[in-house]
Order: sequence, then C-alpha cells, then structure tokens
Amino acid sequence: MSEHARTRELLPLAASGDISPEEMRLVREHLSRCEACARLSLDYGALGSALRGLPTPQPREEVVTRVLELAELRLARRRESGSDAVVLAALVVAGWIMALATWPLAKAAAVWMVTGWRVPDTGIGTALAFYSCFGLLLACVSALAVGRRARALGRK
Repeated sequence: MSEHARTRELLPLAASGDISPEEMRLVREHLSRCEACARLSLDYGALGSALRGLPTPQPREEVVTRVLELAELRLARRRESGSDAVVLAALVVAGWIMALATWPLAKAAAVWMVTGWRVPDTGIGTALAFYSCFGLLLACVSALAVGRRARALGRK
C-alpha cells in the first residue's frame, strides 16, 4: 500500500484524534506535501466539528425509569436465587444425613418390632420420634424452599 493510500485511510482517524502520535506525525508530513489530502483533511475536520456540535439524543424519562426498575428487579432475583441455592444445598446435605441415619434406626426398629413392640431401654423410641419429627420438618422446609425458588424463576 502506498504512503498516499495509507494516509487517506488515516485521515478520518486523525481528524478525530484516534491515531498514535507516530501516525499523526506521518499524516502531517504527508499533508505538507499533498494538497488533495490536505483539503480532504480539512473536510474531515469540519465534519467532525459539525458532528460534535449536534445534540446528543436523550431517552425519555419513562424509558430510563423503566430500565432502572427492570435492572433492580433482575439484580434482586439474582440475589434471591443465590441465597435460595445455598438453602437448597443445605437441605440436600441434611437429606443425605437423614438417609444415612435411616439404616441404623430402621435396623433398630426391626428389632423393636420383632421383640413385641416393647420399647428397649436403649432410647430407640426417643430416637425414632426425634428422627420422624426432624424428617417432617425438613420435608416442610424443603417444600417451601423449592416452591419459593420455582416462583422466583417464574414457574407455578
């Protein structure tokens, strides 16, 4: 590419000041030797000045307000979904603990049924009652958390 062609490509950028100092030096040197490019450079400069003088379009106040409301709503949903994910993860962990605790309690309950439903002195009756109540509470909290998460995601 010739120096002339390269300078013509740089003229619009030079008019807006978007070239490096080295490129600007090359453009000025060329403009001092080439009258056609010098005239074109003046035209680009005038065009840039005219464009900078135009008013910047501004959105209507209702549009700005609506966009801000939607952005705040989206951020609130993200915060909620993040905290919901933590709660759901904790509930999953608690569910696994409950599942692992089921085996020894089920085994003890089988012994309890075989021995004629007499509650042994080992506290298995209390453990089963606690386990049942805790399991029911965990199921209720899980159902509420899943329902809240579904509602936040827009599902019914």
